[in-house]
Amino acid sequence: MTQSIAREPNIDRSKSRELTSELYLKSEQLLRFRIAFSLVSLCLCVGIYSFAGVEFEFYRATGIICSVSIYSFIGLSFVVKALRTSRAKLQIFNSILLVLDALALTGLVHFTHGIESDLYVLYLLPIMLSSYTFGRRGIYLVAAFVALCYIGLLVYESSPLLPYLLQSTNPRGLASAFALKLWRRIFARAFFFTSVAFLWARFCDYLSRVSRRSNERLLEQLEANEKLIAESEERAKRERLINSINKGVRSTLELDSILRSAVNQLSQAVSADLVAILCPPTTGESNNIYVQASIQSADHVAVENRKEVSKEDGPSTDTRLSGSISARLQSFILSRRSSYLKDEAGKKIKTFVFSDAPADQFFADVKEEIEKSGFRSVVLQPMMYGEISRGVIILADRRKDKVFEESELVLTKVVAGQVAVAIEHANLVGELSSKNRDLVGKNLNLDAKNLELKTMQSQLIHHEKMASLGRLVAGIAHELNNPINFVHGNLPYLKQYADELKKLVDKASEIEEEHRREFDELKRKIKYDFLISDLDNIIADLNEGSERIRHIIRNLRSFSRLDEAELKEASISEGIESTLKILSQYYGNDKIPVHFSQGFSSMPQVLCYPGQLNQVWMNLLSNAAQAMQGQAEARLNVQADLEGESVLVQISDNGPGIKQEVQSKIFDPFFTTKPVGQGTGLGLSICHSIIERHGGQIWFSSELGKGTTFFVRIPLTAKRQSPNSPGELSQISEPD
Repeated sequence: MTQSIAREPNIDRSKSRELTSELYLKSEQLLRFRIAFSLVSLCLCVGIYSFAGVEFEFYRATGIICSVSIYSFIGLSFVVKALRTSRAKLQIFNSILLVLDALALTGLVHFTHGIESDLYVLYLLPIMLSSYTFGRRGIYLVAAFVALCYIGLLVYESSPLLPYLLQSTNPRGLASAFALKLWRRIFARAFFFTSVAFLWARFCDYLSRVSRRSNERLLEQLEANEKLIAESEERAKRERLINSINKGVRSTLELDSILRSAVNQLSQAVSADLVAILCPPTTGESNNIYVQASIQSADHVAVENRKEVSKEDGPSTDTRLSGSISARLQSFILSRRSSYLKDEAGKKIKTFVFSDAPADQFFADVKEEIEKSGFRSVVLQPMMYGEISRGVIILADRRKDKVFEESELVLTKVVAGQVAVAIEHANLVGELSSKNRDLVGKNLNLDAKNLELKTMQSQLIHHEKMASLGRLVAGIAHELNNPINFVHGNLPYLKQYADELKKLVDKASEIEEEHRREFDELKRKIKYDFLISDLDNIIADLNEGSERIRHIIRNLRSFSRLDEAELKEASISEGIESTLKILSQYYGNDKIPVHFSQGFSSMPQVLCYPGQLNQVWMNLLSNAAQAMQGQAEARLNVQADLEGESVLVQISDNGPGIKQEVQSKIFDPFFTTKPVGQGTGLGLSICHSIIERHGGQIWFSSELGKGTTFFVRIPLTAKRQSPNSPGELSQISEPD
């Protein structure tokens, strides 16, 4: 009752503000109408003046119309806005405007043929305007004022004939008769106009009342609609709350977050001193329980807390929850979370509502605990998933007259169902995530093993291919070596025999001239002198060609080193030089010049696998050559330095360099920057493996536009490899 009484003044004030605002809008519209009507009237005056000429009081009529426009414009621009918050002042302002309108119309009728003016019908305009802003009384007052103005105008204009009217009882001729007739006419027009004015006022009043009734019905309908909208908004708010709770509960799969979100949302929607969720643990010992509670204090500030409680040790309760929900009470409630009570009809119920919990038989075993807590009204809502209870939602209040509304109980039941489903999902997803993690770990292990096997398989295939190529090179070198040895070995004898034949021919020249005529003729015919000089050239060319072939064969055999699969001392400089000769299509004086550092040839020999090291030089030098293809001033620098017990070899080119984003992948297996089909991506990876097998190191530095330098550090004494090491199969590798 107190709330309704306190609300009525607010309603009256609100209605008064609405009426004032409506009157302000109407006043503003009437002022705009006056301005528009004045402008139209001014145009009519100009038109009438163009036809009537001097007979029409143009300047006076236009002056009256302009005055109406001026005070209407001033009222619209300044006055009405200043009075917009006062309904009484707006009514006074409108009354003044109507008086001014009536006076302006009186003047306009007076200056447009007076009694004979047809503009007197405009007197009905203020009556109509008054019906727009005033009630019934105001309309009739305006009608009376307009009638008085018109009658006063008639009397004023006929005042010269007034003496004749007073002497009409003793007529003195034609003037007195005319005055009498005129005044009768004036009285008739006055009576007629007054009747019309009040009839028009009656009509305007009727229309105004019809309009007001329509407005009232419309307002009633609007109020009903607003009430319906308010109810719909209340239901929508409840639905949004349920959806937000559902969203908050389902937005995470962590049990603590689910409970915290559910309690937070529910505590905002339900008026209770305590909103709590008791839930047994999903893992761990069965005597542990999780409590998520929100207590609303007197100032309605929600406090969230999470506790782990033990049956034996009791709760480690926060001071804000002290005495509110003890360990024994929690255990009691959780132990009966799956219980069902039956009402008088024998129907099962799942929501327990206790209006006086300490006196209820249900809490007989924990009566002392419930009395200590001070709670009177208690609601227990088990969170059921099928036939399994996942916990209990508790609503508790210390007020004796507290009654939980049906909407609050329905909302609690909905939240209980959502939390139960979310807990079940969290448990299932947790188990699934655990299994997925195991599977992912196993898959990663299998992927690593598969990659390792694939890498080993590819390397073995590549090694076998390169070893076959090495054996082929060695076989070709061996097969070429035998015939070229035959040629090279017989060349000295050929030269010796040619020299002896020349001596024999020279001896024949000592024969007497008469006996050697035929001999000289034969020498002339066969061009002996030319044959002798050309034979020396042929023997020299054969000797040089055989030496070149023997040199090439030595380089091939030095590079393949099939006879050197075991650790052996070898010269690094000789290996690099033989590799450069194999790559003579790239390097040479007319191709890419090679610059060796001082002391390169004097480097000490290292104990190594020569064939494998030659494979490293082949990859690095061929990569450098291919990188410098198309370079205007291509140049290769090879430097070797002795650093303690190891040799550091630097192979530098002035190519375009290696991009920063791929530098970390250079030594990865199967990584190549070449187009598909032009590189295996194993060359540098195998080089890295070979150098590591020798106990050395390989790295590089590169700068875009300036070139790349590869560093190879090899110990002077390498460790012996196992007999089945894949490195021993590697002789030549395709460049990356």
